[in-house]
Amino acid sequence: MLKRLAQYFGVGLVTVLPIAFVIWLVVFVFNQVDSLFGNAVNWIDGVYVPGIGFLIVIVGITLVGAMARFYVSRQALELIDRLMSRIPFIKSLYTMSKEVVDNLLGKRKGFQRVVLVEWPPEMGTKVIGFVTAESLPVEIDPEGKMLSVYVPNAFQFAGPTFLVERDQVQDCSLTVDQALQFALSAGLGRAETKNAPIEPPPKKKRRAEKVRTQSEEFQAQVEMDTTS
Repeated sequence: MLKRLAQYFGVGLVTVLPIAFVIWLVVFVFNQVDSLFGNAVNWIDGVYVPGIGFLIVIVGITLVGAMARFYVSRQALELIDRLMSRIPFIKSLYTMSKEVVDNLLGKRKGFQRVVLVEWPPEMGTKVIGFVTAESLPVEIDPEGKMLSVYVPNAFQFAGPTFLVERDQVQDCSLTVDQALQFALSAGLGRAETKNAPIEPPPKKKRRAEKVRTQSEEFQAQVEMDTTS
């Protein structure tokens, strides 16, 4: 009885934990965004309205997107962009964050294709990577034989970027989403494959094979004794 209850608890834990994590993450992000302007509004009115700060942020972002389509507003945004790109230290942070957002959410696609790269070299092991640039600056790759491959670490999005020769890169048929799921989960989030896993033979079949083998060995021993 206790063993069965423990099994039920384990199944329930495996079922509930992913749902609980997603709910916690959504609530955490919501509260953080809501606190940006929600506290100021509550301080003015003296009445707490859950979600008012989150709503203000969403409306504000939508308005900025709409303003970017008009000439005057677009010129103002471009002026801010040039200003941010000239301030020391701020320039590096702004350029980096802009590139990341533009590649992940914008029209540019930073992860162009999924590849397999041998790492460490000549060890027979491979890692999943994403081609981020098909061509590199001349200062880095004067002969034009290399490309940059980003390799994420397990359970985190950070990872190194390798400069690999083109003939050392093997294309992979996984989609970007499937490869990210596989790499970030350390292989726990298996992508669907056509090759079915090899299952061991049933116990009864293995036992029958063992008995047959022992019988054959016994008969061979008897024949040897008779011959001698």
